[in-house]
Amino acid sequence: MPSATELLPKYLQTERLTIELFDQEDPKHMACMLAALNNPTAHQRMGDFGIRTPAELIALHLKTRLKSSIVLDRELIYVIHVGDGNGPLAGAVTMAQRKPAIPGNIGWALLEEYMGKGYATEAAKEFLRFLREDFGLKEIIAWPEEANIQSNRVAEKLGFVDGGKIQNADDPGKMVAIWILPGMSKLDENLLISFWPES
Repeated sequence: MPSATELLPKYLQTERLTIELFDQEDPKHMACMLAALNNPTAHQRMGDFGIRTPAELIALHLKTRLKSSIVLDRELIYVIHVGDGNGPLAGAVTMAQRKPAIPGNIGWALLEEYMGKGYATEAAKEFLRFLREDFGLKEIIAWPEEANIQSNRVAEKLGFVDGGKIQNADDPGKMVAIWILPGMSKLDENLLISFWPES
């Protein structure tokens, strides 16, 4: 029986993009991830998560691996190339799980020069197809900041629907809007979600 990791193809393909399995030992992959999280537009739309170094990014990945339904012994991230696998890196699509009681969440982040071209939607659509059809994840959420109009639009284009609101552990008293796939139940509003999970 193959392990979950062995079920991850190195590449996914779309009309304009090649999506490559993230390799934390590849300096280009790591630099792309850090740049996608730390450009001015990302900070404005998503917030500044304080992740500046490879070690900090790896620490986050260790805490947000899949924990339920499918348990994965590595991060589930693909970097986005424009064109073929030798094309420039434009950003990444991610699947992370903050706690077992909350389904894994899909995410996307781009370098500034590649924003506004539909790449996030195109890459995330193929990644979501893979996660559901090939990898076997049945329940997936998205939770971009409510003020992040662009990312909420991507979630809507991907087919996500209103999943209610749950509590933000990083900002006590604040509720965060959750997107869910059609057919999923809304999450319990008493659940707490944190960008940096405790374990």
